[in-house]
Amino acid sequence: MGEKKGLAVIYDPHNLYQFLWYYCNRGAGRKWDALCLPNGSKGEYMHSFCESAGVFDRIITSDNNFDALPALKKVSMVFGMFFHFITGRRAAYCRKMLNRYVVLDDYDELVVIADVGIVSGACVALGKEKDVIILEDGISDYGKRPKFIGRVKFFSLYSWQGYFLSLMGYCSPGWFYLRTDRNCIKYCSQPDKMQYTGYREIRQLYEEEGTDWTQFRQILSTVYPKLNSFDFDHVDTVLLTRPLGDYVSSPEKYNKRIEQYVTENCGVLLIKKHPREQIAYEFGPNVSCTEIDSSVPAEALLPYLKGKDILIVTTSAVMLYLKAHGLKCKMILLDGLYEESLTSNSMFRALSMKAAQEFGERYCSDCFETVVL
Repeated sequence: MGEKKGLAVIYDPHNLYQFLWYYCNRGAGRKWDALCLPNGSKGEYMHSFCESAGVFDRIITSDNNFDALPALKKVSMVFGMFFHFITGRRAAYCRKMLNRYVVLDDYDELVVIADVGIVSGACVALGKEKDVIILEDGISDYGKRPKFIGRVKFFSLYSWQGYFLSLMGYCSPGWFYLRTDRNCIKYCSQPDKMQYTGYREIRQLYEEEGTDWTQFRQILSTVYPKLNSFDFDHVDTVLLTRPLGDYVSSPEKYNKRIEQYVTENCGVLLIKKHPREQIAYEFGPNVSCTEIDSSVPAEALLPYLKGKDILIVTTSAVMLYLKAHGLKCKMILLDGLYEESLTSNSMFRALSMKAAQEFGERYCSDCFETVVL
């Protein structure tokens, strides 16, 4: 029998960071390939970082992005998925889709960041025939997974798309219940806080036992050399942003509030943008601002942020890890963002003030305070 081989589907820095931990915890005993897919408007930029990691035998790239397909091609694809679903051949369709990128039979293990994308969902749908690992996508992992569309999402085109795709068992845009998850192993940072537990098994992400931390740090220093050269000592404030265009079509007024708050309260600022963030922030002349490459995941910064004033726009998955590093943050909430997102045909819904506060208390208790702008 040949050596075991795995495929990691890589979209973004958060995704790669988690996979590298998984590699140092359980994956070093097999060969790995990486499939690098577009991350929003930034395309395949994780490809070079995967090369630097030195853990992949082969790196496959593709600009085949379902969201960017013309409407007619999307409709044609969905009809094909529906036909295979009603004829009981969903798995065959998923195999065909993945074979457009790789030779699927080469792999006995597939690692994805979530079950919400078309390609990742196809991997999850093959959980009966492959070992499928789902890493932690972020705070959405900790919500409930409804089986039906609620009133809040009723007029969202994105939610209806997610509802039908999840109903057919292909993937779950919008985080609906997905029955194919029950064949997969899920990793998350706080397993006891998971409300949706429809997986074969839930394991601890960043588990100490079994992890070669020396190897992990060595790989990170190669992938993100700027972490070793950046002068964190002179920074007093760190801003972790969120692409507010995820929630509303015109986020400018909310970004202006953030700029004003930073201008009035900060001196030496390090800004770490979300990987999908496109805005160029403008602060007052009293703010000395340095931007660290968005390819560096926020989790990798945490060991360097002791004693810093950490500002997090809305909520963030990084809040799940603050307590372990002895850190505290200020969670910036934007008045009116939630209400406007309810009437916007956008990809996500912002959390209400109450829900954001509950999130902080549930996952980051005693480690945050709230700032409302």
